[in-house]
Amino acid sequence: MINDYSKRLEQLRRRRTDERIEKSILSESFRKSELGESIKYALESMKEIDPDYTKNTYVASEKVSENIRKGLEKVPIDIEFRNQGSVETNTHIKLHSDIDLLVILKTFETLERPQEPSSPYQGDPLQDLKQLRSETYRVLDSVYDTVDNSNAKAIKVFPTNPKRMVDVVSANWFNSNEYATNGRNELYRGINIYNKDEHSRSRDFPFLHIERVNNKEPMTNGGFKKLVRLLKTLKVDADVKIKLNSFEITCALYDIRNEKLNLPEVNQLLLLPVASEQLNKLIINDAYRHSLKSPNGKESAFPSDTKVIELKKLKREVDDLMTDIKSDLETKYLSINESINY
Repeated sequence: MINDYSKRLEQLRRRRTDERIEKSILSESFRKSELGESIKYALESMKEIDPDYTKNTYVASEKVSENIRKGLEKVPIDIEFRNQGSVETNTHIKLHSDIDLLVILKTFETLERPQEPSSPYQGDPLQDLKQLRSETYRVLDSVYDTVDNSNAKAIKVFPTNPKRMVDVVSANWFNSNEYATNGRNELYRGINIYNKDEHSRSRDFPFLHIERVNNKEPMTNGGFKKLVRLLKTLKVDADVKIKLNSFEITCALYDIRNEKLNLPEVNQLLLLPVASEQLNKLIINDAYRHSLKSPNGKESAFPSDTKVIELKKLKREVDDLMTDIKSDLETKYLSINESINY
């Protein structure tokens, strides 16, 4: 075996352990399967986190937002909340997963040109967002024992009941022209995220991203998200550091044609060669890599060549896992093309 799967299965088990009841939340197959460890590692990594634990992640976010709301009412600062991140697309891989909580300032909205405001805002948007960030930190620091304000774009809060990490992001609405022409459908609405170190804003369209990732799921029989979870798992368990974030991994896989990802449940191991092929395409085809957009079509997934080496590292992880799976299967006179129940 190229990799130590006893070690990797233990790492996977720890990510899915409820410390409160000292129990790992894993599939029945994980305990019973007589398949080789590499096969068990691949198939268990593809499985979604138990919905009850994902539900508790939202509970943590709601509790944090309620504390912020109460604290900022006294200033007063008018805000509203949304969630974003991998929990929203069900591609998270930890039982106690992190969640992004957007704190959106309602004092003003940014309009994409040629839209014009009927009543132009007379305040200073950047200064308002700076105050929002500062007051949000003050409120959270007065409520929670552990609050980290060092990150430029997010305050990291660590509530203990339920135990989670919540990234609190200060932002304002960006009303795109698509938002205006689509009946003010929030899917097309963007946000400007405040960066406290640079005193600047960066644009994002998280709701359209979430919608398109979720819409791809039923067209691939779950194969798309299974592959995202597997590659995120390979990234965190790799012996070398792979500098690809969840967004980049999702972008890399989103462009795979649905029919390649739409496989029967008993053939999920065949997702591995699909991933390897896609990563290889991104590595060797500069024009394709440079042209690849995010699922919402708004951002370049890999605008520079600095990520090529990271894509190579991830492909190596996929290929090594395939090699080990084939070795495991050969001991049972099976191949990766055969039906495997897990």
